[in-house]
Amino acid sequence: MKKLNINEMPEEIPVFPLSSTIFFPKTVLPLNIFEPRYKQMVEHAIKKQGLIGMIQAKQIEEEANKISLFNIGCVGYIESHYQTPDGRYLINLKGVSRFKIIDEINNNCLYREFKVNYLDLKKEITSEDLKKVDVNELIDKTKKFFKLNQLSTDWKVVEKVSPDQLVNSLSMICPFTVSEKQRLLETDTLDDRNKVLNQIINFYLLGQATSDERIIH
Repeated sequence: MKKLNINEMPEEIPVFPLSSTIFFPKTVLPLNIFEPRYKQMVEHAIKKQGLIGMIQAKQIEEEANKISLFNIGCVGYIESHYQTPDGRYLINLKGVSRFKIIDEINNNCLYREFKVNYLDLKKEITSEDLKKVDVNELIDKTKKFFKLNQLSTDWKVVEKVSPDQLVNSLSMICPFTVSEKQRLLETDTLDDRNKVLNQIINFYLLGQATSDERIIH
């Protein structure tokens, strides 16, 4: 596998559609790959730059028999991989950049490829961005949300991460709807993502909204 050069990111990438799964630049997403088409995708990626785009699926289109996708996802670099005795691939994807789909590429592969634009390659999170996140308030609110949903985590570890890692990690792991997760992924700044994350958690804690009403506009 060639070393990743972010200044030479390809215009076309393989894409793995998966509902309720998002991740962000500089975060890590572990995946268990067992379907033949995605095993082929991993094998091809390993031989090239190791890039795989993750994007949320919407629904099945009956005529084309293809999964309808959202327009924005995140591309990751295969940081590590292991093939199990039964042929599965266990991989860790390290987030590189969010991307926007331009067009689908016709190929002879089992998996799908798209031409994309990258959204984050030249964006840096500043100290001012980090200061805008009220870490203590967010953690306190999330503890209540986890308790409500009978979830658990190591809060000692959570409390030590940076504000951007906290916001992005919670956006990834919280059991939100597909639409809510997509809204978080499509926010361009840490400040906006933090505000949307707090808003979604508030709706759940208040318990006064239906699933449809929780969609953030």
